[in-house]
Amino acid sequence: MEWFTVLLNIPLIIYHIRRYINRPVMSGPGLYDPTTIMNADELNRAQKEGWIKLAFYLISFFYYLYCMIYTLVSG
Repeated sequence: MEWFTVLLNIPLIIYHIRRYINRPVMSGPGLYDPTTIMNADELNRAQKEGWIKLAFYLISFFYYLYCMIYTLVSG
């Protein structure tokens, strides 16, 4: 069960490392430039990224909740 949890978190670790390496020049706060985020392609990409992250975090939350309840009931 622990190995599955590690495998579940590997894509998240890779994603955060890739985002850190490919971050924009730190000329201002935030990852998104307010003037370019309204570009349709950029906005669609940011929305798709947001929905994928939301789905991943929801799946992770319910998996960890299940693991916690399973451990409490069986232990």
